[in-house]
Amino acid sequence: MNDFQNIKNQWQQYKTPAANHNIDKIIEKSQGLKRKQTITKVVLGITVLILIAFFIYVSAYRNTRAFWGLGLMIGCLCIRIIIEYASGLKKESFKLHQSMLALNEQLVHYYKARKIIHYLWTPLLFATYIFGFVLLLPIFKEQLSGGFYTYILISSILTFIALGTFIGFQVKKELKIIKSLQ
Repeated sequence: MNDFQNIKNQWQQYKTPAANHNIDKIIEKSQGLKRKQTITKVVLGITVLILIAFFIYVSAYRNTRAFWGLGLMIGCLCIRIIIEYASGLKKESFKLHQSMLALNEQLVHYYKARKIIHYLWTPLLFATYIFGFVLLLPIFKEQLSGGFYTYILISSILTFIALGTFIGFQVKKELKIIKSLQ
């Protein structure tokens, strides 16, 4: 009996380790990611609409170079929007009333897909977008005053550097959140 009492006392003194992740924090981080992805889709959508309006305004379909430049820019943004919507739909399709192992497996696949988006598609689409803009530069140089062209050139370089840095920080932040959710 003494051994039983000893085991019982040890069992009662054993403290259950705290969970590594608080469920509320996980839900909050997940909702934060969803909110950021929604903002990204809205900003990209507005940019596409502005570029389409500019495309029509300057009659880009009459100039091959302008057509391809603006077409690449619009196409890249549309592809990115489609990727974001597909990624969101995939995550929304997860059945929350399944085994934890199955849900975890789905989440791991989802996060691997997000990494591919961030490490492959985002840089490729951003570079293609810049290439589309570069195609427009000779048209700007021809149609605009020298001072305004120089302004567009310098401001676009600074904007692309700032945008690239911002995208990099946002990707790094999302990957950090994703890693903490795994």
